[in-house]
Amino acid sequence: MILLRKGAKYICAMILLANVPFQTVAQQQTIDIPHIKSDIIFDGELNEPAWQKAKKIDLNIVNYPYDNTPSPVKTQAYMFEDGVNVYFAFIAEDPNPENIQGFLRDHDEAFADDIVGVKLDTFNDHRLAYKFFVNPYGVQNDGIVNEMTGDDNILWDGIWTSYGMVTDKGYQVEFAIPYRELNFEEGSDIKTWGMELIRVYPRDNILRISHIALDRDNSCWSCQMVPVQGFEQAKLGDNLLVTPSVVASRNENRDVYNNQDWQSDDDVDLGLNVRWGITPDIMLNATINPDFSTVESDSGQLQVNKKYALFYDEKRPFFLDNAEYFSSQFNLVYTRNIADPDFGTKLTGRLGDSSFGFFMTKDNNTNIILPGNTYSLPDTLNEESYSGALRYRYDVNQDLSFGFISTLRESDNYHNYVTGLDSRYKLNVSNTITAQALTSETQYPIELYDYWCENDDCFLPSMIGKYDDEFSDQAYKLGFEHNSEFWLVDINYEDIGKDFRADLGYMPQVDINKISTTLGHTLYGESSWWTELNLGAKYKITHNQNDELISKVSAASFTIQGPMQSLFDVIISQEDSVGLRFDTNDSAIDNNTTLFEQNKLELYFGFQPKPNLYLEAFTLLGEGIDYDNNRLGDIIELSPRVIYNMSEHLELDLGYTYAELEADNDYVYKENITNARFTYMFDVNSYLRLTMVYTQTDFNKDNNPDIFIESEQQDSLGSQLIYSYKLNPQTVFFLGYSDNSIENQKLKSLKQEQRTAFLKLSYAWM
Repeated sequence: MILLRKGAKYICAMILLANVPFQTVAQQQTIDIPHIKSDIIFDGELNEPAWQKAKKIDLNIVNYPYDNTPSPVKTQAYMFEDGVNVYFAFIAEDPNPENIQGFLRDHDEAFADDIVGVKLDTFNDHRLAYKFFVNPYGVQNDGIVNEMTGDDNILWDGIWTSYGMVTDKGYQVEFAIPYRELNFEEGSDIKTWGMELIRVYPRDNILRISHIALDRDNSCWSCQMVPVQGFEQAKLGDNLLVTPSVVASRNENRDVYNNQDWQSDDDVDLGLNVRWGITPDIMLNATINPDFSTVESDSGQLQVNKKYALFYDEKRPFFLDNAEYFSSQFNLVYTRNIADPDFGTKLTGRLGDSSFGFFMTKDNNTNIILPGNTYSLPDTLNEESYSGALRYRYDVNQDLSFGFISTLRESDNYHNYVTGLDSRYKLNVSNTITAQALTSETQYPIELYDYWCENDDCFLPSMIGKYDDEFSDQAYKLGFEHNSEFWLVDINYEDIGKDFRADLGYMPQVDINKISTTLGHTLYGESSWWTELNLGAKYKITHNQNDELISKVSAASFTIQGPMQSLFDVIISQEDSVGLRFDTNDSAIDNNTTLFEQNKLELYFGFQPKPNLYLEAFTLLGEGIDYDNNRLGDIIELSPRVIYNMSEHLELDLGYTYAELEADNDYVYKENITNARFTYMFDVNSYLRLTMVYTQTDFNKDNNPDIFIESEQQDSLGSQLIYSYKLNPQTVFFLGYSDNSIENQKLKSLKQEQRTAFLKLSYAWM
């Protein structure tokens, strides 16, 4: 297991800024936002006349971890709008400013710092909310919270202006959000938005400070935002964003086994991205020959003895813009499947009670996941394809909505079409029902069968579908959630047919009937050394479509949060699950697999002993299946991590993961992954970053009787050095170098097999 990117502290801070289970105690009074014309100089001083005329609001209520208690620190917010931007400023006082937790960081990496900001529901319909937060150095953090799905998308990046400064009394920030970055109802009448102003104050505990009193007995925070009215003169202006880009690279590869010379490939690509706000609530995106490179490396993940294809976050702006419009109960739009497109176009928007989204791309390769009921296989079809999605949702009222979704992937010899309906009904403030029904039609190319089949014998035929013919199936999902002050009850049922495919999504498991239940109880230590305690229980059972048992899991958990922003979590689980099939040509489970009983213990502990140091560690002990040799073994995983801000400019993020599987009194494999990242921030716009991922895998040939191992030792070292300058998320300059080296028994030492130098330049014309 690789620990979460910013640890438990980072996740806790994100939760405080997203779906906090609170509701207003009383009806909140409407706030009028003034319209003021002024030229603001963003220097943190707040000395322009407009700030003196702005609406002033005190943030004086702590609603987490305490229940609406007075704030120990003084915070004042100011806001106004001028028809082009919405302006906010905060004066965050601190009796001990030397303890302020804030550093120079990259965009979206300061959520765990001292931060202040705002959440805006621009339609006031409790569906989506923008969030904009700034740390004491002016580092921007933004995202979109989707109340319908519970997703908190911090990968969305807006273009806005901010500035922060530390003072002898605390810190001050000011920022402006252009209307062109927001979706809202057009017109010259008075508009009502939902709003909450927030300060996160991380000291011994992380305090969430707001201007409104809240009640813990409702899972929908956005339903209780204070209404803000005005915005009569809100205009998008010239809402056209044109971003040309150039990407130049030199890639070199060589055969390290035969000492061949380097083979080089130089490439220069020109691209163009267009983002046009047709109206305040309809957006058109288009791209030609885009740079869809992720630029920065994905972190290393454990890969040995894993059953399903790995999941990676999307990082590319074209797909991130209004990505929440395509969300539903199943993950049907996983755009990392789209690898190398020539062009793309996307239209998203809202009209009254309806919201819609559509995109289409042409891809030079076709990456798919071949799903099964016990594991999945990634594959690539070497042919061009079109990928697209269509999403529509109608909100009957604030509690009831219906949706339609359709996705496609199509080439000359292959297609996959998915269509479906979904609904969400909020029974009351604590109880919600969700449902989705899907159908798919698929045809794989003959080349896929030629690869996986020999004559009439196919490796796991249920994953391959039907030879030279179309196959179809259905998938269903039904869920109920109760989320209140002290209790969480979550019940879900999934039925996914054997021949169901969602190739644009991330659905690595099919041919299942699954029931999962979660029960959680929360206690609050208002006057104790601990702040929150959670007790949980979970049960999940999965069968295939023939009602044959695949797995059954029971788990109990205990989580407590305490001083030094600490979090301790323990999970004890018992799992019965099947191993490999004896006959891979037979899809049956009964009499074709062995059912293994596994007992596991998971431990996590993270805390912050100093404002600039965070430590965490994860441990997994117990039994696990050796899938290569179809037997039960003992597993251990250890994952310590340290995040150390050596100064306000320099950060070290060092993580290590060790995994070992032992069976028949000897080890089967040992895997070590070291992730190291050094970042030096010159200022809020530029940094130099060195990333290194070192993987060591040691296989025991003598204890792997069922598989052929070419080399017992398989090591790799990947490194990347990158200089980045970002005027905003679209105006960027990257200059970098990366390489990869491998080592095994034949090579004896690390030898470099690949290296790349690259440059990316893009400029956003607004």
